[in-house]
Amino acid sequence: MTFATRICARLTAIVLLAVVVGHAPSRAADLAKGRKIAAVKCAMCHGLDGQAKLPGAPNLSGQVEQYLAVQLTAFHDGQRKNEMMSLVAPTLSAEDIADLAAYYAAVEVTIGKVPGE
Repeated sequence: MTFATRICARLTAIVLLAVVVGHAPSRAADLAKGRKIAAVKCAMCHGLDGQAKLPGAPNLSGQVEQYLAVQLTAFHDGQRKNEMMSLVAPTLSAEDIADLAAYYAAVEVTIGKVPGE
C-alpha cells in the first residue's frame, strides 16, 4: 500500500466515523435533572414553574423545546447577550441545556381566570 493510499484510507475512515457519530441518536432529555438545574440556576428570575419572577425575564413554561435549546445555546456561545444570562448560560453543558429546555417545555400553562370575565 502506498503512502497516498494509506492517507486516503485513513481520511475515508475519519469521514465515515464523523458521519456515524454525527447521526447517532442523542440521549433522551432528563426532566428530573432539568428541574434540579432550574431550581438552582433559573428559578430566581424565571421561576421553577417557568413564570417570570422579575420584570424583563421571559416566561419559559410551555415554550417549544427546540426554541429554548437554541436560545440557551446562543447565550452559552455568546451569540446572544444578556447581563444575567451571560453569567449563567456558560456554566451549562449541552446536556444541561437539553434537560432545561425539555423541563420548561413540559410545564403546562393554564389560565385560571381571564381578566374582564
